[in-house]
Amino acid sequence: MNFIQLLASLTPIISVMLFLVFLRMPASRAMPISMVFTALAAVFVWKMDTTLLAASVVEGLLSALTPLTIIFGAVFLLNTLKYSGAMDTIRAGFTNISADARVQVIIICWLFGSFIEGSAGFGTPAAIGAPLLVLLGIPPIAAAVVALIADSTSVSFGAIGLPVLFGMDQGLTQGGVNMAAEQIAQHGGSFADYAQFIAMHMITIDLITGTLIPLTIVAILTGFFGRNKSFKEGLAIWKFALFAGLSFTVPAWVINYFAGPEFPSVIGALVGMAMVIPVAKKGYLLPKEPWNDFAENDGQAHQELTTEVKFSQVAAWSPYIIMAALLVLSRTVAPLKTWLTSFNISWTGLLGTELKAGFATLYAPGAFFVFVCLLGFVLFRMKSSAIKASIFASCQSMVPTIISLAASVPMVKIFLNSGDNASGLASMPVALADTLASSMGAVWAWVSPIVGIFGAFLSGSATFSNMMFSGLQYSVADNIGANHALILAMQGIGANAGNMMCVMNVVAAATVVGMAGRESEIIRKTLPVALGYVLIAGSIAALWGGF
Repeated sequence: MNFIQLLASLTPIISVMLFLVFLRMPASRAMPISMVFTALAAVFVWKMDTTLLAASVVEGLLSALTPLTIIFGAVFLLNTLKYSGAMDTIRAGFTNISADARVQVIIICWLFGSFIEGSAGFGTPAAIGAPLLVLLGIPPIAAAVVALIADSTSVSFGAIGLPVLFGMDQGLTQGGVNMAAEQIAQHGGSFADYAQFIAMHMITIDLITGTLIPLTIVAILTGFFGRNKSFKEGLAIWKFALFAGLSFTVPAWVINYFAGPEFPSVIGALVGMAMVIPVAKKGYLLPKEPWNDFAENDGQAHQELTTEVKFSQVAAWSPYIIMAALLVLSRTVAPLKTWLTSFNISWTGLLGTELKAGFATLYAPGAFFVFVCLLGFVLFRMKSSAIKASIFASCQSMVPTIISLAASVPMVKIFLNSGDNASGLASMPVALADTLASSMGAVWAWVSPIVGIFGAFLSGSATFSNMMFSGLQYSVADNIGANHALILAMQGIGANAGNMMCVMNVVAAATVVGMAGRESEIIRKTLPVALGYVLIAGSIAALWGGF
């Protein structure tokens, strides 16, 4: 790959960073411009067929339906709870656990968010957790940042283990043959067994890196968004934060060891909540004085919680409880899963190419969101005016998100499909990753997770990042004589870190807290954490694997 080709392969990253992060354009403007630049690079440098490029755009638009429905559903549920008055009860309930915003962030984003990640994945935890924090009086940008950072370690086992069980399996399979067949044979004979072995490496490293996440998010909360801009105020609850971290990572490690990668996030989060919430209520491991001292920004002054509530805690939480139950049942009960997936819509042979796309109409979490909202209309006995207000507010907030995702997903599809070209080059991501591998094999313990971040940043999915780069990671491990499972684990950890800052998740989080257009502020806060996360993980891997 020559210098021009290298620049072309970096076009999606350079353009997104330039327009979204440095020039601080809203995603609704930055992403369409970035898509145009990527398309030009694909056609004029990569010699990509224009019909295939157009088909990639169509594929991207159709693929964007799933994340769009999830985001709309999360916003719709938030507004349903808000206009019904149920959110006042939820806010009061969290205050009853603790009036300390640091504790609320850990319980909502780290533990409850990990449960939602394990059940549904695809950015759902931030879409649910961030608006809850806003209604507790936490500034919107702060809520989006901490929710995104917290949704990281649990991603390894998100959507019932999809990133490892499906993403890596597909990424290692070429021409119908899994390139890790020899390793699979040594670890039980099925990919599920090998996936469990890979996941053990991931969760073992996360006994350190993941356990530090709760402490990280409270330090960021107070250091960047507190009135005093003091990281020390966040670090003051280090005992509680580390306890909360271990309350998830240790049960997750045990579950993966005995049962595999489907349920570590789901069960680990449930065990964690059962341990952490009573401790928080009693005030154990916490300073005597609660902290809730935010700077007044974004027009979001601290709100005093109402003492008069219209519903019981069980009634107010019932939409989320039903939502979580539906997610778990739909992923674990085979007959129900089969019935729901039978309603999928698929498109094949897009514009005469081999490209295809699908939309899981009833299986996607967005359908469950809408269902529980309709149920909420009845449960909360909402007046027609409140129903109309919740629907209107939800639809209005989606406009910039639709524009952003309608550009970013097609951009990713162009990038990935660029392997079919007249230049004789591999696809842009594979060519770029090959270049990295050939020049950086000696420090691959640190580079490997960067590749994972790169894939998740562009695709918006740890599963998709693993699909793109697991084959490359395995080949590099062969070339440098490294532990294959450890290198694949680092790919997965990098994909988790990329989840903190990927465009689609950031757009979703910004939208649900009413901050669409300020995505660059969020990325500037989450990017250093993502890099620090993989730096620590890479150092552990280097010591473990003897690089």
